[in-house]
Amino acid sequence: MKHPTRLIPCLCLLLGCLLALSSQAEDREQLNKLQRLIEELQKTLEQGDQAKNQLQNELMTVELKVALLNSALREAGSEISELESQHTALQEKKVIFQNGIQEQRIALSQHLNAAYKMGAQEPIKLLLNQKDPSKFSRVFGYYNYFSQSRTEQIAAYETNLTELDRVMSAIERQRIDLDGSRASLETNQDELMHHKQQRQKTLEKLNASLESDQKKLSQWERQRARLQQLLSNVERASRTMTLPDDYIPIASRKGTLNWPVAGRLLKRFGNTRTGSLRWEGWLIRSDAGTPVTTVHQGRIVFSNYLRGFGLLIIVDHGDSFMSLYAHNQELLKETGDWVETGEVLAHSGESGGLDEPALYFEIREKGQPRDPKSWLKSN
Repeated sequence: MKHPTRLIPCLCLLLGCLLALSSQAEDREQLNKLQRLIEELQKTLEQGDQAKNQLQNELMTVELKVALLNSALREAGSEISELESQHTALQEKKVIFQNGIQEQRIALSQHLNAAYKMGAQEPIKLLLNQKDPSKFSRVFGYYNYFSQSRTEQIAAYETNLTELDRVMSAIERQRIDLDGSRASLETNQDELMHHKQQRQKTLEKLNASLESDQKKLSQWERQRARLQQLLSNVERASRTMTLPDDYIPIASRKGTLNWPVAGRLLKRFGNTRTGSLRWEGWLIRSDAGTPVTTVHQGRIVFSNYLRGFGLLIIVDHGDSFMSLYAHNQELLKETGDWVETGEVLAHSGESGGLDEPALYFEIREKGQPRDPKSWLKSN
């Protein structure tokens, strides 16, 4: 029987494993709760707006279609690039096999000509033609080597012919796949162009309905209230989530964070938006499709469409800090995903009613917006 003191390390190890499993299970449950909360909140926000602004509904619908098409185009482009790379590699193999076959044909021709000149009784003729019988063993060895080499060359020639047939068949399949992918790409591009035109018309109607500053102010106040409601609910839900052991507090990196995108600053924190409303983050000009990266590691707590902000991602960095990335054309992460510093979250765009592609970026502490200038590196 083991001494009781020797059992202590084993019990500690077992307890540690049980605690780790328990923590993981709790995290999964919290993530599921967060996902359900986001879905319920999204439905509530949408239902509250449907009767208020039909144009906003139309804009959201068409922008979501544009997002799906952009995603399909990106995937199709990646597929075509991969197929073209494979096609090029197969073409190179084809040339190698063709060159090898040509060289083998020449060598085989020389062998067959030599064999033909020797005739059918090659070993006997070699023996009879030797004036010095002591040289027979050596000459016969040369003949065996010659015969074996010819047999190996014929086998290699047949193998290369088979491989060439296989490569040619693969090239034909790749050509068919490429033609199909390119046709799909063209269809998606045409459909994307149609939806972009539809979006532009809807946006013009929406802007025409908001000519007065008072109407714009009312709309932006509603948008901000929706965002605040979302952040409050998400912040409460994420409090109980555990952080990984290698987590670095975002506060320790204040003033050294990289920009989420490289671009010209269009609007700064505190700039007047309209009336008494101020910008609570930065609007950074960026080409559509530019990769948007997280400024610090954290958990994705929202990845969806929000009126006024378009395709939005919110990252919880722990210690009541969050960062927001809005107006994207495509989201690449889902609620619950853990992301490391610099990881690509989305591709920037103009969703949410922007006139030109840009990224809206915020940093919040305990729900309150903070000036990104104090957090990001000088550009």
